[in-house]
Amino acid sequence: MSDLAQNLESGFRQYIYPCLTGMAFALVVLLGIVLFFSAYCSACRPRRGNVEWIALRERPTRRGFSLPLHPMERRDALPLLLITVLYAFSAFFRLGSLSAPQSALDLGDNGSVEIELSEQVYLTKLMYFSNLGTGSYNLEVSADGETWYTLWARKDEEGDVTGYYWADAEGYSPSYALPQKYNDLFKWLEIEPENPQNVRYLRLTGKADKGLLELGELALYSAVGESRDPLGRLNVSPAPLSARNGADLTGITVSGADALFDEQDTVPAQSTWYNSAYFDEIYHARTALEHLEGVYPYEVSHPPLGKLIIGLGIRVFGMTPFGWRFMGTLFGVCMLPILYVFLKNLFGRTAVAACGTCLFAFDFMHLTQTRIATIDTYGVFFILLMYFFLYRYLTLPAGTPFRRGALPLFLSGLFWGIGAASKWTVIYGAAGLAVLYFIGLHAKWRAWPVGEQAPRFAPWLVKTLLLSALCFVAIPACIYCLSYLPYAQAKGVDLSFANTLAGARESLPVLIQNLWGRYTGGEGFQAASIPKDSLPGIMADNQWFMLTYHEGVHAAHPYSSRWYQWLVDARPILYYLDNKSGAAQELKAAFGCFNNPIVCWAGLLAMLTLLLPPLLSLLSTLTRPLRAFLARLLPGGTVRCDGVPALDFLAPDGRGIFILIGYLSQFLPWVFIGRTTFEYHYFPSTVFLVLAVSYVMDGMIRRRPDTWRGPVYGLTAGAVGLYVLFYPVLIGLMTPTWYTSNILKWLPSWPF
Repeated sequence: MSDLAQNLESGFRQYIYPCLTGMAFALVVLLGIVLFFSAYCSACRPRRGNVEWIALRERPTRRGFSLPLHPMERRDALPLLLITVLYAFSAFFRLGSLSAPQSALDLGDNGSVEIELSEQVYLTKLMYFSNLGTGSYNLEVSADGETWYTLWARKDEEGDVTGYYWADAEGYSPSYALPQKYNDLFKWLEIEPENPQNVRYLRLTGKADKGLLELGELALYSAVGESRDPLGRLNVSPAPLSARNGADLTGITVSGADALFDEQDTVPAQSTWYNSAYFDEIYHARTALEHLEGVYPYEVSHPPLGKLIIGLGIRVFGMTPFGWRFMGTLFGVCMLPILYVFLKNLFGRTAVAACGTCLFAFDFMHLTQTRIATIDTYGVFFILLMYFFLYRYLTLPAGTPFRRGALPLFLSGLFWGIGAASKWTVIYGAAGLAVLYFIGLHAKWRAWPVGEQAPRFAPWLVKTLLLSALCFVAIPACIYCLSYLPYAQAKGVDLSFANTLAGARESLPVLIQNLWGRYTGGEGFQAASIPKDSLPGIMADNQWFMLTYHEGVHAAHPYSSRWYQWLVDARPILYYLDNKSGAAQELKAAFGCFNNPIVCWAGLLAMLTLLLPPLLSLLSTLTRPLRAFLARLLPGGTVRCDGVPALDFLAPDGRGIFILIGYLSQFLPWVFIGRTTFEYHYFPSTVFLVLAVSYVMDGMIRRRPDTWRGPVYGLTAGAVGLYVLFYPVLIGLMTPTWYTSNILKWLPSWPF
């Protein structure tokens, strides 16, 4: 017992005690959410002391799929603009540096360059900015051009680098100790050897893993007292600095490898997320640049279109952190007016549209995920658009002429196609679109007007189905295939129509055969090689690679999480951590990806209010005593003439069904996916969490027009307040460690 008590005490001190203050904040938030839903449940009950229950009893059960389409109003302009501008300011604030080396020296194919400084320096440290290509460099230095010392890496027993030093390389093979690995690209890297050397000559030799090995910039450091820079950085340039900008600086000049010293003003004081790539930016930003430069991409585990969109920002702002993050942040801002209009169309209330948009605008994941140069943002953006336009199509009443429904149906299919070519998670939404589409068709068939003036249903149905096949199958397939044009161009593939058609006939059957064999042929199945000499062939081969790749991602990750943890914000993913540079001042910079707790927890409860009615509706068909028992457990609405209470919202309306199906289509696939998953995979579902909370808000306003303001505005204000509270760990600001550890660490699994 004593050992158990000691273990419990140790666990409490290690995991629970540091989180006590944060847990208090969490309990306050949970209490607020409980009070909000208590107000909603109370609003759903008939008022005491009147005969409202009679009207509710006589009201017919809502089992249709009619959807409203409320128009925007002039008064919506101000809240829409205000929310968008405030969020845009917080999103673009310190997004990334606008300065980074743009020129590079390619040392692939064992390229070598010798550099001569105009005077001898005492070299203590160097920084370099890696560009395209992976491999390593052999760096040698000399004071006189005759005796050379090579940079070597000191490693521990497990092969991890613990330090660097200079040593005579005579009689040894080149060390190639200066790394440029795949996870080093577009970062400022720092090397500080243990034994500084007097240096006038440097020799740099590259060894590429494949093709390119580009080095963007090289910065040399000396002792602070001997340098012309307070940080110790030497003023090195291809020409004297005084000649370049008129300043009175006696900079050290260099001959050879001008590209390595032509942008010394971009060298930062230290490498951080602000001036370097972090997390999966090392893949997606790199691939975007490779597309721009006509290089076959390194990252091919996702469709190309998202990286092509990232490339638009690089075209405008250069290959800088701001440039590769710009488009994602812009798309994150553009989601807000679309969502506002969507909410207004759904509920017709400015308060609901404004509060719902605030919940999404000030959700943590929305901010963090759109500021990083990955492709998830584009998937969520196009998911929002495809559901928005499908909703507008479904609101058209039965008997509407075909032409009026053609545009929203076309746009829904178009954005589904663009989204699928950006990230596969959009494909999950196709199930939700299909279910809603056919529910809508069935509802229109049931309600189709009868009479001489009414249009005939059969011709309308044929034209609608043909248009749907074009919009949701043919056009998306073309968009998806065309997104692989950069791959084909980098390979030099013949893009003529004849070769493209022939390639489709050759490659697509092989892909289908491989897919069939993989799931029916057992472990001994051997996939056939897919011809890659055409655009469809390259596309088909990449689909096979992506499928097998993602099915094989099972490696352990310290910040991975499962779907049931996403539901309650149990395990955020940490994108960046710097607890060293500010350690002396007890500061650290960190940020991760997770939902605003109010959006996550209230959204889950709101989704349950949409999920329970159809379940209870099924259960209510059982025995009457069981129905009475369930009605007593949950807030009631009507009272049947036999005195048995029933739920007012037992049968959800069309809006609730729409939101529920959209959420389940994005979330349920992850329940059955066995690969390593992360919190950001929940990002598409966040849109529907916000819609569900907005649905609850609308119900509260509709049922209690005099008392809804406190709960609705209070929940929204709480979400905005948490956004402000957590903002430093959402964008990586230097923050006191006591603040992150005591205030922001609500659960032991939160990595702050």
